Amino acid sequence: MSHQNAPLTRGWFTANELAGLPGVPGTPQNVRAYAKRHAWEGQRRLGTKAVEYAFAVLPAETQNALLMRSAADAEPETVTASDEPAEAERPEQRALTEKQRRVMGARVAFVREIQRMTQHVTQARAIQTLLTLAETDDLSPYLAERVVLANDRKTATRTLSERTLKRWIADYKKHGERGLAPKRQKADMSVPAWAGELLKRYQRPQKPTVEAAYQQLVEQTEPPHPSIHQVRRWLAKLSPETRERGRMGAHELKTLQPFKRRKADTLWPNDCWVADGHTFDAEVINPLTGQAFRPEITLVIDWGTRRIVGFALNLAESTLATLDALRDAVSRAGMFNLFYVDNGSGFDNTTVYEVVDRLGGTITHSLPYNSQARGVIERAHRSILVQLAKTLPSYIGADMDKEAGTRAHRLSRRDIAAGLKPKQIPTFQAFYDSLCSAIDQYNHRPHRGLPKIRDLDTGNLRHRSPMEAWTSAEAEGFEALTAPAGVVASLMRPQETRKTHRGEVRINSGLYFLDALRDFHGEEIRVAWDYRDTGAVGIYSLDGEWIGEAILDGNATPAMPQSMIERAAEKREKGQLNRLVRKAKTLTGGDVQLTRVESARPESNARRVEEARASAKQLANDEPKFQIPQDKVARYRLWYRLEAQLQAGEALPADAQRWHEHYRNHSDFKAIAKVMDSEMDASGRQPTRTRRAV
Repeated sequence: MSHQNAPLTRGWFTANELAGLPGVPGTPQNVRAYAKRHAWEGQRRLGTKAVEYAFAVLPAETQNALLMRSAADAEPETVTASDEPAEAERPEQRALTEKQRRVMGARVAFVREIQRMTQHVTQARAIQTLLTLAETDDLSPYLAERVVLANDRKTATRTLSERTLKRWIADYKKHGERGLAPKRQKADMSVPAWAGELLKRYQRPQKPTVEAAYQQLVEQTEPPHPSIHQVRRWLAKLSPETRERGRMGAHELKTLQPFKRRKADTLWPNDCWVADGHTFDAEVINPLTGQAFRPEITLVIDWGTRRIVGFALNLAESTLATLDALRDAVSRAGMFNLFYVDNGSGFDNTTVYEVVDRLGGTITHSLPYNSQARGVIERAHRSILVQLAKTLPSYIGADMDKEAGTRAHRLSRRDIAAGLKPKQIPTFQAFYDSLCSAIDQYNHRPHRGLPKIRDLDTGNLRHRSPMEAWTSAEAEGFEALTAPAGVVASLMRPQETRKTHRGEVRINSGLYFLDALRDFHGEEIRVAWDYRDTGAVGIYSLDGEWIGEAILDGNATPAMPQSMIERAAEKREKGQLNRLVRKAKTLTGGDVQLTRVESARPESNARRVEEARASAKQLANDEPKFQIPQDKVARYRLWYRLEAQLQAGEALPADAQRWHEHYRNHSDFKAIAKVMDSEMDASGRQPTRTRRAV
């Protein structure tokens, strides 16, 4: 007769639950009669009329059957913290491996089952019951799956034993669950005696191989020596940072160390500018020498919006490149608060400090060998400059194909030596145009460092572009502070102290003249110069008061008047002809007349140059088409030139007149006028601010 399974933990069983078990009758009625005959201890089960009997009064055979049925039906139970010793804390288990935790859990299952059984029988009887079930393969599926795992042995026969179960129980009582985790032999991290000598030969900037360092160790030190396998195993135990120290410099070693991510979510535009120079990874034709060279490009990026606000080109990273980049950035984007740069000579100098201070900003430097701190500009170099260099045939980066690079270098040098324009190397103007285009594309391309927005065209989420971030900040109330154009022009030009002499001042191998300097003869003044425009320099007193603008060779005149030279030449020619006539009369004895015969001879170079200039001027005057420049500043200057012509009473073409009337109301004209109006000097001439590839 079938019977219902009753949990052993309750300790009381009804006649229906006992019927059919070994040692008792097979029906509930007979079980009740049997219990009454043997005077079993009984009680009425709560909520029912059934009578239940204690486990202790049952026959031994019945008790064994109940124990075995309980072990066979064992299921995983939740372990409460109160069941474990106080010293067994969960944080200690974090040091365990995954396999140790699985073995520990399997052993806990057997310990828990024995604890449940010992509530009614002795521990020895409970252990014996489990062993019997294990031998007959009658354990529950849950416990049967954990027998092999709990043993944690590599032998073929892995089963339970009385000694093993008792050891698990003792370890659990003493150490809790943590005591049931198997011990794992840790790697021997002791430093062998030969380690120091090996590292001296291995940790070198030349980065020798393990075999090379080991060979030197064997040849240069006394035995005993380790084997190459021992050396490899010991080096594998070291952390990458420890192993590569000495093989990498302080800068390169940072790539193996933890770092901090700097978030710029709270930065407004112009809060922090980051600048750095980068040697272009492709060759360009130098417009001055005609030779191939790699230009130095200085970029200035706004950290908050990732916008490239300014850039400069030069032969190398220098103070001039920094000042030029600052001038370009301030002219485009306004004033900055913080200027974050490295410790290079182009940034760490008194000239840059003075310019930044007088503009009202603050300059700060990153730590030495810590370019990762300025990763925002380093990433821009790769996104803009490296990608642009890879589009040129003259690319000479490390990943350039060696054969193709050698062929391009050979062909370009052959063309340069022959005075031809090399096809492999772009001109400076072509490079400059492509650089401007690349920077403009970068500023309008989605940037992963900026928040995401919903694209109005596609409806998909995408990152903002730097210009979108800048425009968004302006919509939220940001307004860039602009400096007067005169202040920008004076501060951005480096100033040097020079001594005047009779209205002249010498600087940068040039001699400049200003009539107002006659009152400063022999005194020191301050000269502000611009490497872009060497035709004039600004003159200031030592107190910073503006004196005027000195012109290059402003007092230079011809050594003698041209008319005097022509009269002297004519007189000399006439005298020589008279002497020839007298000599001929002496030889012939009669009168001789000299006749000048005009012969066809090539015209002088000077005359041909003058005619070419006149022809070019005539073509320019005959050109009827009116062209509007693409550059905003150039359009602004064109408007002023047309305005000056109108003020002088000159007539303008219809197209020029129409454009002149409409452009004054354009937003670009009003924006640039704030910066450019104050740059007009007394003669109505404006300094060159438009960037040109010269």
